[in-house]
Amino acid sequence: MTRYLALFGLILLSAVALALLRAPQGASPGRAAVSSDAPAETLMLVVTDGGVTPAYAAVAKGSRVRLIVKNRGTTPAQIALAGYEGKLAVPSLAPGVAWSGTFRADLPGDDFAWIVDGKPAARFAVTGSHLVEGHR
Repeated sequence: MTRYLALFGLILLSAVALALLRAPQGASPGRAAVSSDAPAETLMLVVTDGGVTPAYAAVAKGSRVRLIVKNRGTTPAQIALAGYEGKLAVPSLAPGVAWSGTFRADLPGDDFAWIVDGKPAARFAVTGSHLVEGHR
């Protein structure tokens, strides 16, 4: 009987070791690993006295976005992306100043707003399912 318990323990330990070796580092079960080395999608926003160009932009869910913001207006501008406040912080931009930074677009939806000086100025969409692949 102890031989069977020892054999069972050895099989269980081997299964756990193989599962750990095959799982991508840093990924949770049921989610695809996203490489931080993936090329970033570049999005350029031009701010002009309360307006933003382009008025609409979209990226795929999970994309790493390189954001470039240029203030071509005549007054300083405070820019934020509603829904991504904890992931993206753009400093106040003086006229003629440009800023760039990156963030992961991991919250799907088609109605995020670029906020300029406290008012919605343009739309941003993150396309793709909100469901984890394989989940029903």
